[in-house]
Amino acid sequence: MLATRLTDAALRVLATTTSAWEATTPLREKAATTWRTRTSPAQRAGQITATALTAVLAASLTITLVTTAVRLAAAMASSLARGCLHAAAYLWHSDAADGVRDVLQVPLGGVAAWLRQHAAGLPATPGQVGGAALVLTLVLFVAARRGSTAARAGWALLGVAACAATWQAGPAGGHTAAAAVTAGVWLILAPAAYAGRWWKTERRTRMLLSPAVEEALTQLAAAHTRPDTIPAPASQPAARPAPLPRMSPLANLAAVKAPAPAAGGFRCRHCDQPLAWAASEDDPERTWRTPDGTTTCPDAPTTPALHHAL
Repeated sequence: MLATRLTDAALRVLATTTSAWEATTPLREKAATTWRTRTSPAQRAGQITATALTAVLAASLTITLVTTAVRLAAAMASSLARGCLHAAAYLWHSDAADGVRDVLQVPLGGVAAWLRQHAAGLPATPGQVGGAALVLTLVLFVAARRGSTAARAGWALLGVAACAATWQAGPAGGHTAAAAVTAGVWLILAPAAYAGRWWKTERRTRMLLSPAVEEALTQLAAAHTRPDTIPAPASQPAARPAPLPRMSPLANLAAVKAPAPAAGGFRCRHCDQPLAWAASEDDPERTWRTPDGTTTCPDAPTTPALHHAL
């Protein structure tokens, strides 16, 4: 989803930049014509020299700014990383972390002791069985988070088994307390395991159509629309309505008006003449022109009456 949004943003920026560059085409062509026809060789040399010096100065300033920004970002990232490491080390060696580790040692140590007592005769060592149990716990937790009913039931059964193992392997007089601590740890993890996914996959289909294609689709839909059924007269309530005529898609497609051929695929939206974005020898400015070079549209409602492409 994030990659899709970044791609859409990059495409929008590229389209905006391309449109802005194309909008400056008449100005650039006019400046180039003026520079070739109304500038002496000495002036051209001076302009070229000034442009080269300006480009070198701009490149130097850009490189300096980019280098400074990169160094500043690297220094900030390094300082932030060192601060996070120092904070993590302080928290790891704090009394609160020691208390959490002591509490977690009750269920983990109880299960490990139960495995050492009852898994001695198995081909796998108690450590291997404990590692497999941890992998099973992780798989059940992830599957329960994703909404699997079987994984949620297995998570509950695994919690009951851990409480039973801790109670059986607990010290004399502390069976109930060990089982209670294990149940408490399991209940703390249960809401996270049974909660639904907090992320949602976004699935959207985007389709962009040109105005000509939209108009053709509208005409095609109108040709395939069934006519309204004429109600029967009030004097004949028992009469069955006439069946709707069966429509042939090929016959209706023939009735759709085909777009007029245009030079380059463009035509005037007022007079339906083919257009091209070009200039003439008398008028070097680019605009919408008919094949004979005319820029005036007799059917345009606005002033000045110019061709508008469709």
